[in-house]
Order: sequence, then C-alpha cells, then structure tokens
Amino acid sequence: MSTVDYACIFVRASGERLVTAERFVLGFPQLFADALVELDLAYRVPARFLVATLRFSPKAIRFAPAVRERLAFWAARAGGRASPISAMSEQDLVAFRANFDACELKVKGVTPGNLFEATGRLFTDAGAPAGRRRSVADRPTLAIDVGGPGWEGASYRAEARALFIAAPIAPPAGDELAVVVRVPGSDRLVSGTAKVSEVRAPEGSGPGRPAGFTLVVAATPPALHDALAAHAPAPGPDDGRAAPRFAVKAPVKVLALPSGEAPPPPARATIEYASDQELQADFVENLSQGGAFVRTPHPPPLGTAVVLELKLPNGEDLRADATVVFLNANGMGVKFTLDAENDAVLSAAIAQISARPRRALVVDDDKLVCQMLADALGQRGFEVLTAHDGDSGLRTLSEELLALDLLVTDVRMPGMDGEQFVRTIRTAGGETELAIVAITARLDEGLEPRLELAGADAVLDKALGVELIAQAADAVLERKRMARQ
Repeated sequence: MSTVDYACIFVRASGERLVTAERFVLGFPQLFADALVELDLAYRVPARFLVATLRFSPKAIRFAPAVRERLAFWAARAGGRASPISAMSEQDLVAFRANFDACELKVKGVTPGNLFEATGRLFTDAGAPAGRRRSVADRPTLAIDVGGPGWEGASYRAEARALFIAAPIAPPAGDELAVVVRVPGSDRLVSGTAKVSEVRAPEGSGPGRPAGFTLVVAATPPALHDALAAHAPAPGPDDGRAAPRFAVKAPVKVLALPSGEAPPPPARATIEYASDQELQADFVENLSQGGAFVRTPHPPPLGTAVVLELKLPNGEDLRADATVVFLNANGMGVKFTLDAENDAVLSAAIAQISARPRRALVVDDDKLVCQMLADALGQRGFEVLTAHDGDSGLRTLSEELLALDLLVTDVRMPGMDGEQFVRTIRTAGGETELAIVAITARLDEGLEPRLELAGADAVLDKALGVELIAQAADAVLERKRMARQ
C-alpha cells in the first residue's frame, strides 16, 4: 500500500529539547489514531539531529486534512517542523536522505502499536535521562503561562469562555485539547480541556485580526475558566497590526546591503561568551510575521535593504531579507521578505513561542540539588533545563537564550564559579532581561553585594530549601517582568 510521507525534524535535539521531542513522538497514537501506518526514527549524535518519517494512509490524508494540521501544530509546539516529503525539491530530498543515512541511531518500520517499546532505547542512547518518566497514556498538552512569554495577541472572552491565541499554525477546528495554565501569583497549575472552535489562517488575517485559533474552555471543572476570567485580558482595541509582535530575545547579525553590491555570503550569528569583547550581534526585541524591531546604536537609513541572520527558539537559523521602515533612538524597525522555506521556519518558531510556558535553567554541580530545584520549578509551571557547571551552563545559554526567562545558579562550582558565570552573562553576553538568581550554601560576608554587582537579581541561601527557593525565584522573575512594562 502506498503512503503519504511527512518528515518531522528537530535540530539541536539534546537535553530538554530531546525529552520534549520524545513526549511528542509518544503521543502519535493519540494524535493520529488509524491514520498513521508506521514511522522511521533516526538520530545523528554529533549534530544532535532528530528526524521522524511518518507514513500516513492516503485515504486518511485525503479525507482528513486535520491530520496535516494537527501534525504541523504539535510538531511546532514541541520545537520541530513537519513538512511533506513530496513537496521537497530534488536537492532537498537528496540532502534529507543523506542526513537520515548518516544517523548512527535508527529504528525503522515502527507501528503505533509497538512505538513505546521500539523507541525507548533510541532516545536513551541519544542522551535522554535513563530514569525519565515515559507513559503510553501521555496526551499532548497545551501549556500556557497567562501574561507570560508569548502572550502577546492572546485574549479571553469570559461570557463565551473563548480563549484566543495568536499563532500562524493552529490545531484543526473541532479538536479537543488538554490545557494546563499557570496564572500570576498562583503556586498551582490549573488544568482542564478546551475545544478548537475557530481557526484564522495567516491568509485570512488583517489589521486587528491576527492569525490564530480560538478555544472554548469546558465548563467543568470551573477552575480553568475562573483563572482565565480573573487574569487573562479581554479583547482590546485594534492596534493596526495584522500580527502580534512576539517578544523574542534573539542574537542577530544585521548586514547592510549598499545599492549595487552583491549580498555577502551567509554567516551564522553566534553568541560568544568566552571573553569580554562586545557581542557582535544586536538584539531583536519583537518578532512577528509582520516584522521586527532591532536594537542597534547604528541603524542604516530608511529604505536600506538589510539581511537579518538570527537564531530562533526552536534551534533553527533564519536568514531573512528585510527593509528598514522606521528609526528611533533605540534602533530600527524592519519589514521581512521571506521565501516559502524561511516562512515555514519562522511560522513554526512563532507557533512554539505563542503563549508558551516560562523556561528556566538550573546550574548546580550537585546533581541531586539540581534535580530537586528543577522539580520544584516544574511544579510552578516552568519548563526546566539543567547543567552541572558554568561551562556547560554557558553552552546551554548560548543555544536557549531566546526561550529562557530565568536562571538559577549555584555560586560555588568547579571551574567557572557562579560569580564569574553571572558576570560573563551580563557583560560578555550583554543579556539584561534574563532574571538571574544565585544560590549558595555559605552566605559569606560581602558575597551578596559582589554577586549583585556582577548582575544577579537576587542571592538566596540554600538553607531555605528548594520549595522556598523556587517560590522566591518565581517572584524575582515576576518583579523583573513588571518593571519592564
């Protein structure tokens, strides 16, 4: 029987990214039921490249476009990107097959019925923690932080129990979703269900009508509706934009293209934390399908053609042609021009960050303390990454900065200590928006002011215990966020 094949690709799939991708894969039977015939899964260790090739029944694809929409949405929420293999150019198809063949870890011909058993070893060998929780009953869940990262463009109409989330990729109308919400000031996550009642595609959007989807929240249990009614904003006046401006901290290189000169060859924008030299990149403050505001002290004149090279929250690199459309004292506004491939890349990244949970990085050489802190923050609605020394913490930061909101770091660690770690982030990295909390088992005289001078937003004694540290770190992030508004 012939099939319709889709590729689902994750780049830089390690640590929490890899675990998130595994949860997505384990949810395939619930997402696609009988539509999914089988899949191949492969992982390339040095490149941290994960790919799933899904084979669907042609009849299911033809008569249920919801399958395609569901795959695209949940892949994006997990940090990946799904695309039909039949739509690939010959050159892209050759590269895709070469990448797959180069993967050291593979399982092929996996059916939905044996997916759980067949994939566990691959993810473990790829680096997922051996003691992680895996369940055949896991259901993909839409986790939301009300008022938090990516909340721009979201609103709630209490009388209709209708939650709108702005995003260029949406689940299909009629799908029922499990929803978990974190609300400001609450120690508990609120869960419930909601049904997709309406989808507005990008081609149907316009000023004051951004692309996105509307969820009707179930009446029972009432806690989810009550939380949204109390904390989520009602629809506001039209701000004249066709898409919300998603707040993204993104290292980006801006290349001016003087008239008549050929574009320079592509170059990767990277964060360099190894020295106190100035970061080569500027920072994108707001990203949307409509454009971006780039903070830079030396913007080119209005009308200048520029190229933006930036890293996106899902780990992909984007190179976009743009034009400078306005200037102010802080930088420049640019208008994107994207080809189909880069538009798909950007859409998947925006779908991932829209109304997303907050993300934290915990750095501590004591692995037990590190895990306990991660669990305590997880109970407060954070997605948590971990590292066990300053050097590995910097590597994680360089890859995850776009989607990190909070850093909790030990002070005394082998190699780079916490004070040097914090100073490097603030000075060499130029990162001012990340909330940083330093923790120590010995609060010596003079340590707290030194850490605050280095850039820590708070210094806490480990004797408080992980629950109170997580609570205090959460409060530090909220204060920092409110101060920016």
